[in-house]
Amino acid sequence: MDIASRLAFLVLFFLLLVGARAGDFETANELFDAGKFAEAKAGYEKLIEEGAGSANVFHNLGNADYRLGSAGRAMLNYERALALDPRHPEARKNLDLLRERAGAKLPVQSWSGKIFASQPLTIWTVAASVAAWVSIFGIAGLATSARVEKGGVWVVTIAGLVGLAFAGTGVWLGLKETALGIVTAQRTEARLAPAQSAGVAEALPAGSRVRVLSERGAWIYCELPGAGRGWLPEGSLERVTPERS
Repeated sequence: MDIASRLAFLVLFFLLLVGARAGDFETANELFDAGKFAEAKAGYEKLIEEGAGSANVFHNLGNADYRLGSAGRAMLNYERALALDPRHPEARKNLDLLRERAGAKLPVQSWSGKIFASQPLTIWTVAASVAAWVSIFGIAGLATSARVEKGGVWVVTIAGLVGLAFAGTGVWLGLKETALGIVTAQRTEARLAPAQSAGVAEALPAGSRVRVLSERGAWIYCELPGAGRGWLPEGSLERVTPERS
């Protein structure tokens, strides 16, 4: 088989795979519309396990979780949808509605967080890579160009470095968000020590946001929405970005 034939085979295989997954997504949607929420949930989760977890899949999984009575998991999956597409309107609307109903606690978001949260980590990573290459070529050009030609090269180099600093900040903040956890239990209490008998640091309703710092046995040490720190029992929260990702 020559190279052209191999490429054609790979393209055909990819198209068949995409078509099959699109068909599985529609099947899960039909199950949801028919009121078979558990079956629809299983269909969406299968797509995610196969690597087809788009923002729409996570959004619809959140809808199925809500219909099955798990508002905490619904909010988790809306958060996952927004991590992939921060401008997903339905996921944002549903998340805000459930947060209000549950009384979810959220940390105060800084101005920089609001700016850089408008794009997912992948976009900032690509932008930082492009800016880095522009900076490298610009610096190389400054080292090799004649003096009269360096004016434009300086402009390009400075623009690249500024872009790298800006996009790099987006990458740094995005990487911090990989430690974001969402309380999925209806209500849980963060403890001052990893023991059920320890004092309460903060009570957290479903949908509350925490930042995972470390784990010890059946306890997870987190930065809490109220700016304190405490231990949450394993199983009461999940990361927005699964560790295997």
